[in-house]
Amino acid sequence: MLRKLRSRDPWPLLLVIHGHSGGMLPPLLKPWLEPLAERRGAPVWVQALTAEPLLLPPDQRLLLVPLLLTPGSHVRDDIPAIRDRLRGAGHQVVPLPFLGAWGTWLEHLSQLASAAKCSTLLHHPLRQGVADRYLATLQRRLALTPLSSSTGPICQSGPAAGQDPLPLALAPNRMTAQLQDAGIAAPALLERPATRDLLFNLLLNLP
Repeated sequence: MLRKLRSRDPWPLLLVIHGHSGGMLPPLLKPWLEPLAERRGAPVWVQALTAEPLLLPPDQRLLLVPLLLTPGSHVRDDIPAIRDRLRGAGHQVVPLPFLGAWGTWLEHLSQLASAAKCSTLLHHPLRQGVADRYLATLQRRLALTPLSSSTGPICQSGPAAGQDPLPLALAPNRMTAQLQDAGIAAPALLERPATRDLLFNLLLNLP
C-alpha cells in the first residue's frame, strides 16, 4: 500500500497517541516533531486520545499513523472514528496499521529483549479476543512471555529472576513508574535512544 502512495510531495502525518491526562503529549515526543516535519517537508500533527479533536486546515491529504502498541479498543474503535470524522470533514485520509504491527518495529523489540536478556513482556490489561491473539503472536516472534501489569506484583518479573521485563509502553506511564518504584531498570521505549531513532526514521521514510 505504501508504494502506491509514493509521490513527489510527502503526505502530512497525523500521529495518534494515547496521551497523558488532560491531553498532554509525552515530553519525549515533542523535541523531534518539528525536525521530523522539517525533514519531511510536510506538516506533522499529533492527536492525543485524551485531548479534544484537532481542527486541521481544510482539504488535507493525510496519513493517519496510530502510534499504539496493541490492537486494543483504541485501535479497533477510536482510530476508525478519527478516520471517519476526518473524511466527513473533507480530508483525504489513509490510515496505516498500528505501530505494534509493523515488522521493523517488532524486529527492534526482539533486539531490545535479546540485548537486555528479558524474558517477560509487560503490558497493560487487555480484553480477550484480538488482543490475546496479538500477544500470542508476540510471544512466538519475540520469545517473551506476556504478562499483564494487573497480574500480581509486577516486581516479580524483575530482579528476583535476574532479568528485567520489557515494558510495552511507548512513553513513561503508571506501569513504568511502578517498575521504577520497585527498583526495576525497565524504561519506557521512547526513553531508549535506539528506539527514538528508529521511530523517527520510520516516520521520516513514510510516503
